[in-house]
Amino acid sequence: MRRLLWRTVAAALLTAGCAAPGREAATESDVSMPLPLAGAMYFSADERTALREAEEALVQTCMRKRGYAYQIGPAPEMGRAAAVNPYTVLSPQRSRSDGYGLTGAVLEGPPDDSNAEMLAALSEAKREDWQEALLGNLDDHVEISLPSGRQISYDPDSCAQAARDEVYGQGWSELRYTVEDLSNEVIRRTLDSPDFQEVEKDWAGCMADLGYSYATLEDPRKEIQDQLAQAEGARDRVLAVGDRELDLARDDLTCQLSTDTHQRIANVQARTEERVRVKAGRELDLFQQAKRTALSRLPGITNS
Repeated sequence: MRRLLWRTVAAALLTAGCAAPGREAATESDVSMPLPLAGAMYFSADERTALREAEEALVQTCMRKRGYAYQIGPAPEMGRAAAVNPYTVLSPQRSRSDGYGLTGAVLEGPPDDSNAEMLAALSEAKREDWQEALLGNLDDHVEISLPSGRQISYDPDSCAQAARDEVYGQGWSELRYTVEDLSNEVIRRTLDSPDFQEVEKDWAGCMADLGYSYATLEDPRKEIQDQLAQAEGARDRVLAVGDRELDLARDDLTCQLSTDTHQRIANVQARTEERVRVKAGRELDLFQQAKRTALSRLPGITNS
């Protein structure tokens, strides 16, 4: 039986006649992932791992100073999270071994809570005190108004927040939530654009030529999610869904490349985000500067 994550997938062959009329198919070397605001919110797998290690070490130090134990668990594999794209386009390299990342995540299971055993031995009052030291007290939260009108809040005195401030600099949370909010607006505008729907239509036509019936780029992922839900608890069935996922992702990537999906979505996004960039103003520049500074402090990370 073939196993997801260890199986070598043969290179996908572009299907003849599948390219959108008047367009050349993209090659894997041409592909770059479309990300809002020039990828401001994107962190590579190595960056995510290094940032997590830095934050966790600072959280542990903070908790100890407040009289609480805090165990740092093993770092999760960050490649899957780094490969997620808001438009569900596929990374050629990652999708060949991990498909959409869905079966692999099920097989891995949720990460263990390295503090669960210690917390279970505490009284309810002590557990609440521990949580408050880590995440803060609602009564002490400060509110942030986002460009979309939403409001979020956090406790600036919590150990989690103190660690973030140390890694990224003061004011990071306000910048991060603001840029995230603006990025989400870009994504919404792009997905709602008739030009994006045209890209999906061409991709769906290619998939139809291969025997599939999908309307949106998200449909194959939803199909695998539904199959995994039905296979829950039965490992052999989950592995079978994993094989299906790899095969489907291979054909999906074939059609994304042959219809130049990545670049065309990037072009749509560039047009839709013009007005959002005006709203972003100085916050986007400050965020990118803080991001570069944080990454420059991490060992083994080359900050381009």
